[in-house]
Amino acid sequence: MKIQETIKERRTEKNLSQEALAEAFGISVQAVSKWETGLSYPDITMLPKICDFFNITMNTLFYGEKGQALNELPDDNKYRVVQCIGGKVISHEEYDSKKKIKLLIPSSSDKKFDLEIWGSADIEGDINGNVNAGGVVNCSDVSGYVQAKGGVNCGGVGGYVEAQGGVNCGGIDGYLKAGGGVNCGGIGGDASAQGSLNCGNIEGNATAQKIKCKKVKGSINCDKVIIKKYDDDED
Repeated sequence: MKIQETIKERRTEKNLSQEALAEAFGISVQAVSKWETGLSYPDITMLPKICDFFNITMNTLFYGEKGQALNELPDDNKYRVVQCIGGKVISHEEYDSKKKIKLLIPSSSDKKFDLEIWGSADIEGDINGNVNAGGVVNCSDVSGYVQAKGGVNCGGVGGYVEAQGGVNCGGIDGYLKAGGGVNCGGIGGDASAQGSLNCGNIEGNATAQKIKCKKVKGSINCDKVIIKKYDDDED
C-alpha cells in the first residue's frame, strides 16, 4: 500500500469528504485530491499531523497495516533511509547494509531528476539528470554530469565526469577528471587521470601516467603514449 492509498482509506473510514479533510489540515481540496491520486505528496511538515489526525504510525502511513496494526518505530538508534522529492517524503525504510536501496525514480523520460547520494549507489536503468555521490556509482546511461568520491562504472555520460576513483564507462560528452585509471569511449573535452587512460578520441588535452587512445586533439602530458590502430573508414 502506498501513502496515497492510506490517506484515502483512512479518510473514507472516518466518513470524511475531501473538503472536510482539507479544512482539518488548512489546505485546498485540490491538494487532498492530488495526495489521493498520487499526483503530489504531502509536505514533510504535514506527515506528523496526518499521523496524529488518523491516529496511525509513520510506518502505517507509508506501508499500510498489512492486516494488523504496526507498532511505533523503536528509539533504537538504527539507521533508516528516507527518500524525498524536494521537501516531500516519498519513502522510508530501515537501513540494511546487505540490501540495495531501491531508488524511487519515476520512469517518465520527459522529466529530469538530479540524484544526491550520501554514499555508494547501484542504480538499475538510465538516469535523466545529474548524479552526485559520496561513494561509488554503478549505473547505466546518465544524461547529465557525474560527480563521485569513489569510482564510476556506467554507460554513456552526457556531461562531464569527476571521480576520485577509477572510471569505466561509455562515451563522455564533457571533460574527465579521475583519481584512478580510466577505460571509456570517446571524451568530448580534456581528460585527466592519475592512472592509465584507455579511451577513444579525446577532443581536448590529455594528462595521465599512460595514455592509450585513438586520437588527441589537444596537448599530451604523460610518460607513455600508445595510439590505437583503427580501420581507415572509422571516425
